[in-house]
Amino acid sequence: MSETQDTMKPQGKGLAVTGFVLSLVALLFGWIVYGIITANAIASAALGQEAGMGLGYFWIVLTLASVVLSIMGMMKLGKTGGKKGMGIAGMIIGIVALIWTVMMHLGVGAAVDAANANQSTLQDAFEQSLQNQ
Repeated sequence: MSETQDTMKPQGKGLAVTGFVLSLVALLFGWIVYGIITANAIASAALGQEAGMGLGYFWIVLTLASVVLSIMGMMKLGKTGGKKGMGIAGMIIGIVALIWTVMMHLGVGAAVDAANANQSTLQDAFEQSLQNQ
């Protein structure tokens, strides 16, 4: 009798919950991540180094994974007769987080590129001022 109950149990709830949690994390902590990237760009420009965007790319992948997991969980719950609410919520929040993350990534990426370009200009001006003295 327990074997029949196990096979009738809806599957995919774990995927839906994981996607939901990841999408919340991506949306809520994205501000901190892009603040860190911006601060790193400013510090790197001040030290004469180029800044990278690796953490931003990781954040986009994490956000995309939250959407995919939510959709997979929602589809699996739909096939096995479970409630799809957590999957739908995770998918919606994940899509919003993905759009926001891509927009932030493009904006901060432009700022990092500008900082890197200004860094070389500032370094050249500094070296010229040293030579003139």
